[in-house]
Amino acid sequence: MTPEEGLKELAEPRPGGELVKTAIHRAARLCRLPYWRCFDLWYGKARRVEPAEITAIADALERKRELEASNELAELRRRLARLEARLLSTDEDFYRPHIDFLGRRACQSG
Repeated sequence: MTPEEGLKELAEPRPGGELVKTAIHRAARLCRLPYWRCFDLWYGKARRVEPAEITAIADALERKRELEASNELAELRRRLARLEARLLSTDEDFYRPHIDFLGRRACQSG
């Protein structure tokens, strides 16, 4: 992955109509590089890319992906809890095998 691609991924998600300047600023903040350096990398104007810059971008991407995965897991747990509550409210005895299965799956992913 090129530094340009990494910065653009860091800037995602970008709401419609957002200025590129805002996206570059967000990516610069996340990878802790100066705005103008990220600007040059974003547009492919940098004559050379320092190894420390590549590392900073890669580390920021890793942090972002870990946070996204953690948020996704938390959302799945919330959805499972809502489903279990819904099943319990309708007919606990009928849905008991499903509820037990969901509970086991939630514990395994934790």
